[in-house]
Amino acid sequence: MENLDIISSQTLVKLGLSPHEAKVYQVLLEEGSSSVKNMAERLSILPNALYRLLENLIEKEFISVAGKHPAIYQAISPSIALESLAKKKTAEIELLKDKAVGELSSGRKNVPATEVNLLSGRNAMMITAAKMVQEAKKEILIISIGEEIPEELLLAHRDAIEKGVTIKMVAHEYHEKNKNLLGSWKKMKWEVRHYPGEGFHLIIIDAKKSLLAVNNPLETRERTGMQIFSEDLSKALREYFFTVWQKAKEIG
Repeated sequence: MENLDIISSQTLVKLGLSPHEAKVYQVLLEEGSSSVKNMAERLSILPNALYRLLENLIEKEFISVAGKHPAIYQAISPSIALESLAKKKTAEIELLKDKAVGELSSGRKNVPATEVNLLSGRNAMMITAAKMVQEAKKEILIISIGEEIPEELLLAHRDAIEKGVTIKMVAHEYHEKNKNLLGSWKKMKWEVRHYPGEGFHLIIIDAKKSLLAVNNPLETRERTGMQIFSEDLSKALREYFFTVWQKAKEIG
């Protein structure tokens, strides 16, 4: 794991900060505290643009502000900021799950029991995802980072397409490092769009079963997830997917 005192800009972006927000946070980590004027000069950025970045960082609980004339901004310790972010992401996933379950069970009787298998680790997640993809008959919906996947899972998607299965994916990240990767999936006849996000991965197979995983924001390859066997819950997650799909942008 990286030394939190020298956390890289790349890691901060993976955790959900924009590249500009990451630079501002790093400057404050180095200087301890600073005024807008000093930061604007160091970063060669207009004060008005810098204020927006600072407001975003305050909302994300990465920095704090004291005083008014001039306001002095200070970085919150990475260990505290990242722990808070991890709790938020976990809470968001729990809220999404509880909301879906609540909507499904409200006012209904004889709802079939939901079966859930808990999974730990990226490898277990990928193996389970490959098996689920192999069983797909009509539709595979994916929300994920947009990262390399094991050969077994890639081949499972290829075979699914050859069987006439539709694959739609929303990638949380779209940049120079994964541009070619996402492009290669488009060539394989995946429908791929981009919508910013982080912290969770979702696969829905034929609106009947799902895989929902949360990654550790301090180490995104560390994941905990649930394999869900429930048509009702999977349909609710499918509706969520398409709300994101409608907002997402097609990649070039």
